[in-house]
Amino acid sequence: MRKRALAALLLVLALLLCGAAPLPDGYESVPMEIDGLLFARAFRRGGETFVPLRALCAACGQELAWSEDGTRLTLQIGPLGVQGEKGRQYLMADGRFVWAPGGWLIRGEELYLPVPAAEKLFGVEAGTDGDSCAFRTKGAALLQGGEEFYALNFPADDLYWLTQIIHAEAGVEPMEGKIGVGNVVMNRVKSEIFPDTVFEVVYDTEHVIQFEPVAVGAIHEEPDEESIAAARLVLEGANTVGDCLYFVNPSAGSAWFDNTLKLVKTIGRHNFYTVKDE
Repeated sequence: MRKRALAALLLVLALLLCGAAPLPDGYESVPMEIDGLLFARAFRRGGETFVPLRALCAACGQELAWSEDGTRLTLQIGPLGVQGEKGRQYLMADGRFVWAPGGWLIRGEELYLPVPAAEKLFGVEAGTDGDSCAFRTKGAALLQGGEEFYALNFPADDLYWLTQIIHAEAGVEPMEGKIGVGNVVMNRVKSEIFPDTVFEVVYDTEHVIQFEPVAVGAIHEEPDEESIAAARLVLEGANTVGDCLYFVNPSAGSAWFDNTLKLVKTIGRHNFYTVKDE
């Protein structure tokens, strides 16, 4: 027990000392707590916080090994293998897609991942505010899945039509925009004012055809790899537009949207809207 406690103390000291080194441009250092104890330093860039994986592995009793060849990340967390590629905004873990819009950060010999990716991989919850980042490891469980995860856990029609509409509407958009389109579709599925399945939402014609690709036939085009990834990320819970129910390319006309709805954000060539507060 004393050896384990000493090892944990040395880890904490090493990570805290790493936090004292000069920061890359655009980053700020914030304290990282695990189960109420100051454990390490995290780094924040804009609204995204990166946390040291070695600290989470130590707290969750997992071994860590990783390497990077400049463009690819290979990561082993206990039995869980993870791969990443620079320029993409997601990781692959045991056949599953993990949203990691900020990629990863390396400082010295330490590897840092965005909080949402760390939460997903370790099955833990974190809270972040302007002053700190706090994890709770109770009930922690490494991500599991396998190649058949999506086929076994989601209706085949949902996965198929979600992929098709993302590709048809946002095939040339950034990943955030692809996910945003998928979010709108899934938000409609959950809404009482739209149909209850992805297929019915995509082909909804109660007022007018809701999605242009349905009218012109582009809905049947072969989806690319990024659209397939985006659909799976949406099913995993990735969300870039909150509770938006509408989107439009303003070049096609957005007067009704602007006058009737609340603009939430613009991603690429799409404006995303939610209903106005009553």
